[in-house]
Amino acid sequence: MRRLPTFIFGMIVGGLLIYGGLNYHVINTSTGLHLVPKVDSTLAETYVDIRGWGLAEWSQHKDVAAALLSANRQDLMQSAAEDSLRTGLDRLLPAENDRR
Repeated sequence: MRRLPTFIFGMIVGGLLIYGGLNYHVINTSTGLHLVPKVDSTLAETYVDIRGWGLAEWSQHKDVAAALLSANRQDLMQSAAEDSLRTGLDRLLPAENDRR
């Protein structure tokens, strides 16, 4: 009988995790983790790391872009684009120490 409360607790935690996975994107940005409500209830793209995403990645993950737009969190898309631009410029331009 001691295992029954543990089993029930596990069912409750599992149900809450499934509910969260179906209804929210966990988005990792350079500023931290953000919860954004999903547009469609699916388990697809529950965790997404958008640091350094460019135009190609945004076109492949339209559900994430739609969720960010519907939640009025365009700032997260903008920061990801800025990070991608900064990374691209760092690759193209030589470092300050290399010029000397």
